[in-house]
Order: sequence, then structure tokens, then C-alpha cells
Amino acid sequence: MTLTLPETKEILDLVALLIDEKPVFRPGQGWDLTQPEPGAYITFLQGRDNAVEGAIITDLAATLYIGGKLILLPEASLKDQFQSGEADEPVVEALNEVINNLRTLYNNIDLNPHVAPTQTFPYQVPGPDDFVAWVLNPSKRIDYVGQTAFGPATLTLIAP
Repeated sequence: MTLTLPETKEILDLVALLIDEKPVFRPGQGWDLTQPEPGAYITFLQGRDNAVEGAIITDLAATLYIGGKLILLPEASLKDQFQSGEADEPVVEALNEVINNLRTLYNNIDLNPHVAPTQTFPYQVPGPDDFVAWVLNPSKRIDYVGQTAFGPATLTLIAP
């Protein structure tokens, strides 16, 4: 059974609660997952027996926006990280905490498997024989895009 993705309002409301502002994200067209920009991250959602049931992918701007807002980093520090092409570990950990909270939305949907997030990793394009090759052609995908102080940001939710 394919993981059902949470409703847009639920996602945006929870992100708003966590970062203490109305998020910049709206449903839109995300980036090509075969051509990631530097600094993209992925967090897998695992179910029973560690089976991968879905994933949440952020580009660098979304990672800095969500993680940085959660831990109240100054915008200048986040801009420096954006220029370096990589988020600092506390920002990535904060993003992972937001995703950990988002999983409750998945787990509240009837018939969804109970999922828990993995650690957040730098996104790498999976090869054709990789067990997560489905990432390049998911059965379900929704992108949330928005303009941040660092430029366009994308938060992507996918399921196999």
C-alpha cells in the first residue's frame, strides 16, 4: 500500500506552529530530482522492519529556512551557510526535528503505516539498482515552494 500524503493545510499549519510564522511555502513545481542543487537533503520515512515508506526532500534554501527558523539563527548566519553550499549540523538537526513532527500527520491518516524519520542525509541521486531508486519516479509527490531570503526554496514529499 502506498503512503498517503498529509493535506497541504495540515503541513503548513504544523510548520507555522514550529517556526512561529506563516511559512512561505505553497504547492508548486519543484526541482528535477535527477538534477539536485548542492546542499539538498533527504529524510526517509521508515515503517515496520525499517521498510522505506516515503521521504521528505529539501533543497538548501528550504533546509536553512525551516531549520534556521526553528533554532532562531540570525539571517546573516543562514545566508553565510547558503553561500557555502551546506547547512551546519545544528540546522540539519533542527530540520530533522520538524520532519519528526510532520510524521505525526502521516501516522494520523487511516490505513497509513506507522512511520518514523531516519536521520537527514545529503541528497544523492540514487542509481537504477538502488533500493530507493523509486525516489526518481515516485507514485505520489507534492512540492511546496516559496521565496526565502536565500532565494527559492522547495520542500518535497514523496511516496513510492
